[in-house]
Amino acid sequence: MKRVLIPLILSLCYIADSLFVQFFSLESFGGTYILVPHFLLVVLVLMGIFYRPKTSIMYAFIFGMLYDAFYTGVLGIYLFFFPLAVYITTKMMKVLQSNLVISGIVVLFNITIVEFLVYGVNLLINHDLMNLADFLNLRLWPTLVLNLAFFIVIGLPMRNFLTRRVREEMID
Repeated sequence: MKRVLIPLILSLCYIADSLFVQFFSLESFGGTYILVPHFLLVVLVLMGIFYRPKTSIMYAFIFGMLYDAFYTGVLGIYLFFFPLAVYITTKMMKVLQSNLVISGIVVLFNITIVEFLVYGVNLLINHDLMNLADFLNLRLWPTLVLNLAFFIVIGLPMRNFLTRRVREEMID
C-alpha cells in the first residue's frame, strides 16, 4: 500500500488540475484573468526537494506525457518541461536550504519557468497570441497566486509525508 501512495497523490493532483479548470472557468473571475492550476507541478517540485531526485524526475516524465496526451494539443511540451523543472529544483536544492519558505519560492520559480516556456512555444506556433504584458498581468500573476495558495495548503503535509517516506524506504 505504501508504494501506491505517491502515484495516487500525483494522480489526484493530475485530476485536480482539470477539475479546477472545469469548476472555476474563465467566467468565474470576471472573464479577465486566466488561472492555470499547476497542482501536479507543485507536488512534483516538492518531490524534487524532499524525495529522491531520480524517482521524482521519472514521475515527472510519466505525468508530463499524460498531461500532454490529455490536456494539450502539442505532444512533448510538458513531457519535457515537467522533468526540467524537477531537475532544476534538485540542482537548486544542493545549494539552498530545504525549508518551507525556500520551497515555496522554488515552486513559484519553477512554475514561472514552465509558464514562460509554454508561452514561448505557443508564441512560436500561434503568432497572434497575447502580448507579453497581457501574459504577465492576465495569466502569470493570477497563476502564481493560485498555485501559491495550493502550496500553502499542501506544502507542510507533503513535506512531512515525503520525508517520512524517505526514512521508511531507508529502513526497508
